[in-house]
Amino acid sequence: MEESKRYRSILMFGYPGCGKGTQGVVLGRMPNLVHLAMGDIFRGLDPKSEIGKEFLSYSTKGMLVPDELTIRVFRHHLQGHTQAGAIDPDYHTLLLDGIPRTTQQVQLLEGVIDVKKIIYLMMDDRDALVARLAGRAAKQNRPDDADREVILNRIEVYERETSPVLKAYPKKLIARVNADQAPLAVLRDAADCLIDVVPAGI
Repeated sequence: MEESKRYRSILMFGYPGCGKGTQGVVLGRMPNLVHLAMGDIFRGLDPKSEIGKEFLSYSTKGMLVPDELTIRVFRHHLQGHTQAGAIDPDYHTLLLDGIPRTTQQVQLLEGVIDVKKIIYLMMDDRDALVARLAGRAAKQNRPDDADREVILNRIEVYERETSPVLKAYPKKLIARVNADQAPLAVLRDAADCLIDVVPAGI
């Protein structure tokens, strides 16, 4: 990956369960947008590869993946897709979900991505958020995530991590979208924020 070639990027932010994954997948179907979710990238690693083994050494112990490894995995994924022609830096805009998650990651990505907009999916009703996460956990047969204390802890971790990350970028880049509405309404509002950001392309 050429250091001089930074990838045009849009960041998706929001509480766990706010719908950023759902919105990212739909928006990522636009011809000139590519949705990259860090969680999917981690899960897609070959467990037999060196980088996959390194990731598993943390994830299997319930430990957070260090910033340096997270960025290395992300860059490896980005480089592979670019070389394969799936991502064209001159054409595509990246829609990033789950990265950067810390201020250290923001610094490590400065030479890699050029952030044009941050879509911040807002949910002020914490009870509604907890209910949504519990409902999703039940549908996906993930009983651990249905535990209220676990959910509240995830929310608190997110609040600790995300506020500093958002402050690392100019306020003018942040577009706040009400995520406590119907998914299509959220999609409409999120898409409206991107009209002047994403270059026209077919």
